[in-house]
Order: sequence, then structure tokens, then C-alpha cells
Amino acid sequence: MLTLSSINRSFGAIQALKDADFEIGEAEVMGLVGENGAGKSTLVKIISGFDDGYSGEFMMDGIPVRFSSPSRAERAGIAIAQQELSLIPAMSVAENIFLAGDQVPLMATKNALSKRARPYLAEVGLDAVDPSIAVNRLSVGEQQLVEVARLLAHEPRVLILDEPTAALGESDSMRILAMVERLAASGKSIIYVSHRLDEIFKVCHRVTVLRDGMSQKARRASELDVHSLVESMLGRELHNMFPERASLKRDEPLLRVNGVWPDATVEPFNFEAYPGEILGLAGQLGSGSGDVLAAIGGASGTRDGKITFDGRDFMPRSPKEAIAAGIAYCSDDRKLDGLFLGRPIKENLTSPALNKISAFGFLQHGIERGLASLNAEKFTVDVSRMRTEAGLLSGGNQQKVALGKWLAIEPKVILVNEPTRGVDVGARAEIYRKLREFADEGKAVVFASTDIQEITGLADRVITFYRGMQIGEIAMDSMSAATVLEQITHPFPPAAEVAEP
Repeated sequence: MLTLSSINRSFGAIQALKDADFEIGEAEVMGLVGENGAGKSTLVKIISGFDDGYSGEFMMDGIPVRFSSPSRAERAGIAIAQQELSLIPAMSVAENIFLAGDQVPLMATKNALSKRARPYLAEVGLDAVDPSIAVNRLSVGEQQLVEVARLLAHEPRVLILDEPTAALGESDSMRILAMVERLAASGKSIIYVSHRLDEIFKVCHRVTVLRDGMSQKARRASELDVHSLVESMLGRELHNMFPERASLKRDEPLLRVNGVWPDATVEPFNFEAYPGEILGLAGQLGSGSGDVLAAIGGASGTRDGKITFDGRDFMPRSPKEAIAAGIAYCSDDRKLDGLFLGRPIKENLTSPALNKISAFGFLQHGIERGLASLNAEKFTVDVSRMRTEAGLLSGGNQQKVALGKWLAIEPKVILVNEPTRGVDVGARAEIYRKLREFADEGKAVVFASTDIQEITGLADRVITFYRGMQIGEIAMDSMSAATVLEQITHPFPPAAEVAEP
């Protein structure tokens, strides 16, 4: 149905795609995978009409095509749901679905729009949602489904889903996957881009791998397993995703969280983190696990509580106070508040430690270059690109810079919210290894994640959260995906489900 052959695309000296091929058939779910920087985004932009500066052949139904804009691609039957939502929060679900004015008369009441929206909502599994309510009243997962419903209103034949579950928890991700299967069964062709390899095997019929801008022949998902797919993506075998855990003796905690009550949660939290330990905070989006990290890092408000750290009791009122105490906080949104995207990598890697690289208000450029290069080498960031804007890096390299900058303050406690969101499998392994190195140096690493595999593979101990409440603690010898999942999705079974003692 859709075929791209010998596609080449360069940006200056960087060749993003090199004779790449891609195809998809009717009613097929084609997985598109590769490391960050492998060329996936460039290929997707070409297919969806955002980029027409390429060479090569693009055929649709055997006819040569070339889209100079997304609207032209949409009229031809190609629609894309990008990672960042493009909904207007204050408008209703129905208004968002018909925002472009297609499929509706010039004059339409809100009730009429709601009636027209229902079939599209049913198609994505939101038949129970009232089309007249504002979008900002829905969960993030439901908003992602509304985004797809909006595209379905254009009657597309090919739907591109770019990292649709990257910002979602386990239950919302399952809804997205169920929607993909329904749409494929109804005849839609779907290009599914994801770093979550388990999802690729669940919903994709075939998989196309991009490596260094070059494509590999599409293979049936049933012919692959995780190891062979990773090897195909990296060009080498990835022996251990997660580093080995060292034996840990817990004597005196390095960090005590005492009754810390973040503004967005329903109760205060209490736990300890020990030197040399990686402590995992498991929960779905909105569970409170990320909120408590932001509170400890001084990045969000609290109603009450204190932390005991480095021999004193206090509660940081700003990130500046946390940094001064030796606490590093890496948020889950590197584009919003993790990086200065328009500034060079060098400045990002030294930004938390201005006092080290300046004197009397003036930057010491030699010291700045030295500190930036040292931190870049530790996080395998290309030292020759120190003058490159951080926003031009791939997602994996951006995340490494967002984490690596905290080396500049020599922290004793490192707080990381979603350490590998939107990061490919190779960069994930590097980040996990670096977090383990931090712990081995005697630091305490506390991370929050909605990725069950990440929680069970990396953490030495897990604290579970559910809807703003702290549920329980799981030691390493009791840790399993099933145990964690039960506590973060269904911690309070009805009385009928509770067995008699």
C-alpha cells in the first residue's frame, strides 16, 4: 500500500537516512524501532508531510507521491499522532475532535458535535466518555485516545503513532494497545513507533529496524525475540540491560523522609534511602511517586513534613536550596525543565554549578570547558559537540545530558523521575549502569518509574504508591513484576476477594 525506496535525507554534514526502505500493507501494524538518532523521526516526518527535502521514491497504491505539507498527506489518507499532545485543554472532547472543521457543517451546536463525535470515540474505546466535557478533565491516557479519535475523523488509511505510551502508566498503555488491535482489525494500517519492545511484540505484525540511518529488511514479529531485536537495533549483542546488584549493608540511612506531604497527594509519605542503594518508587501516573521526588528536590510545594539529610532536618523551599545541600533532582520532562534546549551542551552540563565556574559574576570559560568535558566523558556524550544546542540531540543523548549535569555539584543524593522515558534500549543500558555507579560510590539514588521492568530490574528495594497514597515496601528477595503491579493497580481488593486467614 505504501512504499518508500532508497530514501536519503541529510542535514548539513549529518546524513539522517541512507538509502532507507520502508513498506506497509493494508490493515497491517508495522513496528518501527531503532536507537535514538537512528532516523525514525526523519522517516516519519517524510511519510507525514513534515519534510519533503529528501531524495528517493515514495509510492502510495503504486502511484508516486510527494507531500509538501502535513495537510496534503492528511488529504491522501496519512495522519500522525505525535508524542506531544496537540489538544486544547479547555475545549470539549467533541470540539477537539472536529477542530479542523472537517466532517461537520459550517454551523453546528455543541450537542450536534457531541453526537457526531461518539462513533470516533467508540472506535478508540472511549464510548463511555461524555463528548461534551472539557479535555482537561480526562486522564493523560484518555487524552491520548482523544488525539487518535481526532485523526480518525479525517478517515485516514495510514495512522502513525509516535511513542503513544511514553508518558503513560501500565493501565493506560494497555488501553492504547487494545485500540491499536481494534483499528487494525477494522482495516487501518498503523505505523507503531516505540522504545518499549514488549509492546512491539504484543501488537505488531512486522518490524522494520533502522540503524545509523539505514533500514533492515522488515521481519515478522513472530520470528524475533527481544535479544535478536536488540542485536539488530544496536549491531551488537546487549548482554545485560541491568547491572548486577551489589550486596548492601543498611546501617544508617543517608536520607529520611518524615511526613512529607506534597500538594498533589492525599497523604504524607515516610521512607528512608541508604548509602549505596538504588531505591525505586513504583506507581502509575498520578500515584504521588514523582511528586515526592519533586518535593524533596525543592521543585514543588508541600503542606507539611521534613527530610533528615547530612545531619540536619530541613525541607528545601527551592531547587537552589536542595542543590546547596547536595541533593540533585532530575525531572521527568527534560524538555520543560530538565535542559536549556536552546543553549550549548557545555552550558547545560555546568548549569547547576555556576559558583564553580565563575568568579565575581564572570564566567571562567577554561574551567567551564574542563568541567563540561569531564562530565560529558563520564556520560559518554560526544565531547566534540560541546557547542551544539542541547535541543538538537537525540532523546537518549538529551537524557544523558539532563542526568550528567548533576555531576557538577557532586551530589550525595540523586533523585530521578522516569530516568529512561523516550530513550532507546542502548542508551537505557548506559543510564542504568551510570546510576549503579553512583550508588557504588556511596550515594543514595532514588528513582520513580511507571515502567515495571525498570523497577524490578534496577531497584534494590521498592516503595509502592497508588492514587496519592503510599502502599507498601518490597524487598529485593520478594520483588517480582506481579507483586509490584498488584500493589500499584489493585492494592485494596473487595472484601469478597480477601481469603479467610
